[in-house]
Amino acid sequence: MYKKEKYIAIIPARKGSKGVPDKNIKKINDHPLISYSIIAAINSNYIDAVYVTTNCNKIKKISKKYGAEIINRPESLCDDIIMPDNAVTHAINYIQDILKKDIDNVVFMQPTSPLRSQKDLDQAIINFNNYKCDTLFSAVDLHPCLWEQKNNGKTKPINYNPFKRKRRQDGNISVVENGSFYISKKKTFLKKDNRFGKKNRFFLMNYICLTQIDSIDEFKIISAILKSKKFNYLNLVKP
Repeated sequence: MYKKEKYIAIIPARKGSKGVPDKNIKKINDHPLISYSIIAAINSNYIDAVYVTTNCNKIKKISKKYGAEIINRPESLCDDIIMPDNAVTHAINYIQDILKKDIDNVVFMQPTSPLRSQKDLDQAIINFNNYKCDTLFSAVDLHPCLWEQKNNGKTKPINYNPFKRKRRQDGNISVVENGSFYISKKKTFLKKDNRFGKKNRFFLMNYICLTQIDSIDEFKIISAILKSKKFNYLNLVKP
């Protein structure tokens, strides 16, 4: 609990994956991928409970082993085209209506982004409270110069004028969502069935945390990062 408000983590993890088969339970440095998200949330000083919502028995078993509580995700919310926001909203309603537990704020975590620490989550929750956000999302600052290509083949810049380039330190900050986590008020999800409210802010993470696991190559990259001494704070799973 932080500032008398209850924070819970919800991790959606359905079975099946096209890019990496069974990626949520595929081992990365001797531990299932989903365990990194569970342990980061459990280690947080401010997250009161951790739930995994899934339709996979193997994920349920592994998630319980690492300390998460389980919510049975309906098959109607497990299709490829269904956004995880819908599963999070279902989980909130289940926790409130069936488990009869109070919730103020939700930390929605994606298991495909294991490069986060307990410190990231705690500082993000502090920021969420201090700035009185509806939603605070994790991001990285790559100073991107973004372009868009239209259907007619024409290409144009989106966030800068290439003929009036500014120095890196003079421009506005442009960040990229890295999908690691989203902290939202409960009522934001219940009202919109969406992670974003009206008042949104970002929480900057290390640039290396941009990578999400959607392919075997990304799996190998993150495995190497987790072994690196430079980023050993990210390896949160207890042996």
